[in-house]
Order: sequence, then C-alpha cells, then structure tokens
Amino acid sequence: MRKIMLAAAAAIALNMSHGALAQSGANATDDVQVLISQVQADRKALVLENMGMTAAETEAFLPIYAEYQAEQKKLAEERVALINKFAKHYNAAADSASSMDDDAAAKILKRWTELEDHDVSLGKKYIKRFEKVLPANKVLRLVQIENKINALMDIQMASMIPLAR
Repeated sequence: MRKIMLAAAAAIALNMSHGALAQSGANATDDVQVLISQVQADRKALVLENMGMTAAETEAFLPIYAEYQAEQKKLAEERVALINKFAKHYNAAADSASSMDDDAAAKILKRWTELEDHDVSLGKKYIKRFEKVLPANKVLRLVQIENKINALMDIQMASMIPLAR
C-alpha cells in the first residue's frame, strides 16, 4: 500500500501548483488532464501490484476493471469540462473585477453534485460486479486502493482551483 501512495504522490508532485486556474486558465486545465492521464496509466499497475490476486482472480477481474476504468475516465473528462467552465467564469469575473454571478455558480454547483452522485452510483455498480469474481476482502482492498489514489488526485486538483469569488 505504501507503494501506491508513493507512486501516486510522485505523479501528483509533478504538477503541484497553487491556484493555477487563477493564474493560467487553460494551462491549469491542461495540467489536470495530464494528471488524469498519468494516474490512469499507472492505476492498473498499482492495483494489480497491491491486490494479491491469484491468476484466476486476475483473469476474471481485468475485463471488469477495464470497463470500470473506461467509465471512470468519462467521469474524469466531465469533471475536467466542469473545471474548464469554472475557470472561464472565474477568469471572466477577474477581468471585470466582480464575482461570478449566482446563475453560473448555481449551474456549476448542480453539475458538481450530479457528478458526485454519478461517481457513487458507479462505485456501487462495480462493487457488485467485482464481488462476483473476488472475495469481499479483496473488493474492499480494491476500494481502498482506488480511494487513496482518488484522494491524492483530489488534493492536486484542489490545489489548482481557487475558491469562487
């Protein structure tokens, strides 16, 4: 598990930048996309290395995990689109010396909660599928590994996105 934290932290450290959206707009969202790509490229290896699965479990697990990762990638892309929308409104507010209007903020907030709900639903859906091919303790381990990686990504993205004005 320590390897997961070190590998993910190393990937995140490459892009560490406080309030980057406020400073560079599109460059920061490009950084988020690069971060997502880097972590997703290493995620499968991190998971396989730390799951302790048998060959049979791995064979049954991998197709389901590939589907899960494809759906997670779509969700990550939607989050990047939301970050881009926030950056557009944030930078427009900075240019006009006023805050983001309530309508734009409400739409961003609504979409954020939809994405959070979708993430939870996706997790529940795939936990059921993973439980069909893995014992519960290994599914729990998978959820823990995924949560640790996601937490590190969330920290990175939070460091790049300033508070709304």
